[in-house]
Amino acid sequence: MSGGENYYIVRGAKMKCDKGTHARKINLPVSHGSYVGEKPMMNKTDRKENNISYFGICHGECPSSGENIYLISEDGSKTDCGKKCCVKILKDWENAKKDTLVEGEAALTTDSVLMCKYGGKIKFKTNGQEKE
Repeated sequence: MSGGENYYIVRGAKMKCDKGTHARKINLPVSHGSYVGEKPMMNKTDRKENNISYFGICHGECPSSGENIYLISEDGSKTDCGKKCCVKILKDWENAKKDTLVEGEAALTTDSVLMCKYGGKIKFKTNGQEKE
């Protein structure tokens, strides 16, 4: 997410892996205690399975589980087929805001990025602060 302005990331922000077919929302099962409005802020350590689910079909180096998953369009036709994404994160989010701490860790912003072991680069599409 770019455009010159840098916003804090809160629970529910959409992110996308450049090797996956789907965007997903970041989750925060338990708040760190810092908020933007009424929405809990995220920090650089929010990179685990309970924070990030899979991004659809992986077009990266993701190992195959032996079966493919299919994307189906609204008219019922198959649009894509491939390996189900299995996110594997080895390090914390990069480009977190070090001078703003959320439960002692750097706050995530729209400039933050996360690298998947299988070649994907995960970036934020929204900050989560938008009204739904």
